[in-house]
Amino acid sequence: MITPKQQEPARMPAFRISDSETMQNKMMYQIRMGNLNEDAMNRLQAQCMEELHQLRSELDVILQELRDIADRLNGRTRRESIAA
Repeated sequence: MITPKQQEPARMPAFRISDSETMQNKMMYQIRMGNLNEDAMNRLQAQCMEELHQLRSELDVILQELRDIADRLNGRTRRESIAA
C-alpha cells in the first residue's frame, strides 16, 4: 500500500479556478450570460470535478499528518507523565 507521502504529486492545471475569486466571478458571469456553449460547460465541469478531487486528496494528506503529529505528542505526554 502506498502511503500519502509516497504518492507522486497530481498534475495540476495551469491555474485552479478555486484559487482565484476573480476567476470564479468571471466564470459565473459567463455562465449567467449564457456565453458558454455545451462543450465549454462540459470542460468546466470536468475541471471543477478534478480540482475538487485534488483538494480532497490534499486535505486527506494534511489531516493524516495532523493525526500523526497528535499521536506523537500524546505519546510523549503519556511517557512524560509516567516518568514524573
